[in-house]
Amino acid sequence: MSPLRIEGYNSTSREWINVGEVKPGDPPGSISDNKPDGSRDLYMFECVPDDSKSTIYRSGFGADVDMGHVRAVVPDPSRLEVVKELGRGEAFELEVKTDRSPEPRKIRFTHR
Repeated sequence: MSPLRIEGYNSTSREWINVGEVKPGDPPGSISDNKPDGSRDLYMFECVPDDSKSTIYRSGFGADVDMGHVRAVVPDPSRLEVVKELGRGEAFELEVKTDRSPEPRKIRFTHR
């Protein structure tokens, strides 16, 4: 089964670097985006169990905590917005500023 691939763009080498995968039926992955106005969006992404598509969601509400190798995510399900559904071979890019990045970074999601 094909995973949802997550890549980050390395502006120095000008190439996409694989940073992770979410396999069909795995728990959703997540990444936060700190906005210039001080607000924060939480993006969640998953590959559905039958591998027919991957979905990227956004929530402007909820909480996420990063504790070393453990990340706890508690979105408000009533506020999840579908940002993009990807079929086989489709890709989607976003720019996010995480807690660890001093500058916004390009992230690419590809349903393989």
